[in-house]
Amino acid sequence: MAYNNSRNPLRALQNRIGQEIIVRLKDGTEYQGNLKEYDNFMNLIMSDVTEKQYKIEETTHYEELFVRGNNVLFILPEAQ
Repeated sequence: MAYNNSRNPLRALQNRIGQEIIVRLKDGTEYQGNLKEYDNFMNLIMSDVTEKQYKIEETTHYEELFVRGNNVLFILPEAQ
């Protein structure tokens, strides 16, 4: 089965390079920041990132962050 380009998640990531995204991990951790790079495994490099832990009020800031693709639950294209 061939995928339509509009439904290809890697193509969607390409369109978001340099823009803000939200990444939720399987453990509930959430990262909000700018997408710098990604690869075919959906590993992400983000900049100016704010981390929010599940059920914890504190936030942590990272200048740059690597997110391993197999930990990603979903990616939102922009802050809600």
